[in-house]
Amino acid sequence: MRPPVAPPLPLALLTAGALMAAAPAPGARAARILALFPTPSISHQLPFQVVMKELAARGHQVTVISPDPLKEPVANYTDIDLSFSYEILRNVKMADMEGMSGVKQMEVFLPVMHEIADAQLTSPQIQDFLRNNASQGYDLVFLEWLMYQAYFGIVHAVGAPPLVGIVSLGGFAVTYNAIGNPNNPAYNPEILSGNSDRMTFWERLQNTYSSLYLTALWNFKVFPQQETLMRKHFGEAPPSVYETEYNMSLLILNNHWTLEYPRALLPNVLQLTGLHVREETRPLPADLQAWLDGAEQGVVYFSLGSNVMSKDLPPEKLQAILRALARLPQRVLWKFENDELPGRPPNVRVAKWLPQQDILAHPNVRVFITQGGLQSFQEAVYHAVPLLGIPFIGDQPFNVAKMAAAGVGERLPLADLTEDSLLAALRRLLHDPASRERMRRFSGVYREHKARSLETALWWVEYVLRHEGAPHLRAASLRLAWYELLLLDVAAAVALAALAALLLAAFALRRLWRALRPSTAPAHHARLRKDQ
Repeated sequence: MRPPVAPPLPLALLTAGALMAAAPAPGARAARILALFPTPSISHQLPFQVVMKELAARGHQVTVISPDPLKEPVANYTDIDLSFSYEILRNVKMADMEGMSGVKQMEVFLPVMHEIADAQLTSPQIQDFLRNNASQGYDLVFLEWLMYQAYFGIVHAVGAPPLVGIVSLGGFAVTYNAIGNPNNPAYNPEILSGNSDRMTFWERLQNTYSSLYLTALWNFKVFPQQETLMRKHFGEAPPSVYETEYNMSLLILNNHWTLEYPRALLPNVLQLTGLHVREETRPLPADLQAWLDGAEQGVVYFSLGSNVMSKDLPPEKLQAILRALARLPQRVLWKFENDELPGRPPNVRVAKWLPQQDILAHPNVRVFITQGGLQSFQEAVYHAVPLLGIPFIGDQPFNVAKMAAAGVGERLPLADLTEDSLLAALRRLLHDPASRERMRRFSGVYREHKARSLETALWWVEYVLRHEGAPHLRAASLRLAWYELLLLDVAAAVALAALAALLLAAFALRRLWRALRPSTAPAHHARLRKDQ
């Protein structure tokens, strides 16, 4: 059995917590809440669904517009299905983006996200919603805070209630900019840079470039495109996207310093973690349970998530992986998207879909080969399974850098993956008790904070509802021009004052010198008279 990673909470505390979660906070009322979650990716949607279901359980009327409706209906919860959006995202092969810089990946995704937003806002589903529901008004709106500023048109169509931004990842530089939170690239690694917080000079230079480039891309490309798209669908009535972008009441990030790095946060920025991670495990299919139970040497679990497809790996890399796995005495369970895997070794079992959380909870699972997606990272840490990260896109290099920096996993870029390198990395993780102990301790810290994340999110959301927004939490930095925020006007004033002081001092010294130096004029005139 895997050793416990955190002490259980006292029964009285658990009971009290359950009672608190079941009813609205004191002073709260049942509210009408609208949630706009456009990204067609189940890994994005799972944390959002947890928060929305809990709000519905507390008596709020929740309407969710997303590509992933709930499979089972929930009281007080209405889905508006945009699942057709997956057809657009499927045109992008994520595996082909490995090795591409984070900022270049963002440029690739820009037109894709624009197409998704345009198609969704044009769809009969959203048009019907606006015709039939907008006039009723809402008390609060959630918006996935990525490249979806055109959705501000919906926010204003339903009465411009308080706005809560939510992200299934950690924050980008532009995410923190939107709420006025400080973000220093000298020690705060940008998600798209793939750095840890222990940066060399060149990494700090790269990190600064990534932050500045992303900010410029947002201001000079994303905003204008989204402004045009909003005007196309909502006309001239809504305020500009620039105005609404900086008018959030609350920002919720589904990442935490436990899996990221400590940073200064404003009171209206919440770092939460593992919102979708279940404490209870569910029964596995009988044949899979027996297969895992019978793995005397342990199991290596292999999944590249819901967006990166193992079937799209380059053939030479796929063959190197198969040869390496065949040399392991452990069993390997691989999420593979095709019905067949040619050359599959006897110790490897494949399936198109697997119940990942319940597999990671199995005591025989000893290593998780992952693409480094945040939700997979959170699940592995919760269950204390060491990681081998092969990052591809987005925040994956950043998450894998954290795994390596924390000593709970290893990083193996696809470009460096060979039969021997993969086998060596797996053997180190399988046979090194120190890495398992580091993961056990790491998991204990993580679990303690994860246990309070959902309760914290609910309290702050209802805080915004009780106070009809939270302008008192807004940072003064949002009222400043960029040159004021960077203190360039102060620096200019100080420089001018210093220059004026130097000029005044030089002038005074010159006058003093003239006054004090001996005059040669009388002696000169005396010599002239004598000569005459």
